[in-house]
Amino acid sequence: MIKTALLGHPLGHSLSGAIHTAGYKSVGLDGKYDVIDVPPEKLKETIERLKKEGYSGFNVTIPYKVDVKKQLSLWDMLVDYAGCTNCVKIKPNGEMYGYNTDIYGFTEAIPEEMRAKLEGKKALVLGNGGAARAVAVALVMMKVANIDFRVRSLEKSAELKGLMDTKFKKTTCRMVQTLTDVSEYSIIVNTTPLGTTGENKDKMPIATSLLEKANKSAIIYDLVYNPTETLYLKTAKDLGLYTIGGLDMLVYQAQKAFKIFTGKEPDFEQMKNAALRYL
Repeated sequence: MIKTALLGHPLGHSLSGAIHTAGYKSVGLDGKYDVIDVPPEKLKETIERLKKEGYSGFNVTIPYKVDVKKQLSLWDMLVDYAGCTNCVKIKPNGEMYGYNTDIYGFTEAIPEEMRAKLEGKKALVLGNGGAARAVAVALVMMKVANIDFRVRSLEKSAELKGLMDTKFKKTTCRMVQTLTDVSEYSIIVNTTPLGTTGENKDKMPIATSLLEKANKSAIIYDLVYNPTETLYLKTAKDLGLYTIGGLDMLVYQAQKAFKIFTGKEPDFEQMKNAALRYL
């Protein structure tokens, strides 16, 4: 049996188990995917347990996407660029290799013809966490010329600013705390939890009055996947804007991780349908 897992804290009703289980079924593999809520003081101990128990790898979510790099033996170029990891392959000798499949997932959810139109344009990223880092790398790879990050604290964003300025010198990066107009942006991405089912469900990551000023050809992208249509996306759609929800990104990154863990290409539609049934 192939064993994989998701590590994070706190973990609510994660879709990852349903998605990866559907992936196993789609390729005819006997496997299981555990969702493990791990407090920070238990992270290293839990990873060592997974290695001893023969797990093929694990995914990483909030708040460990940055810190888990300390546990790795090796990592790919995208982890180096983004400064964070969401997928770890455990080698037979116990070495751990880190990947960032969020970058792939974010990119694949955007239709190819729309990606091409982002070259040389300006992007707005709402938030500055691990997900924002992956989004930034993806946007750089799509040759976006300028990326603004709307942040709450300039001090807490200094590391991300330094990372962007060091790794991507051809891309202009700014940290902004106040927005008065978003009409210059060709894509606006929410990487915050605002809009997620629960206490944040009725919250917007950006004011409706700003969305009303958005460029009519802009992409409005939300990494939140539960609900599948957040208030942010519904508002944008009502304004006639093109929207992308977080579910496709979640499934695409899971598909990539599954292939890293097993060497098999799972069926995207079966994985997405499993997620929708769970929701």
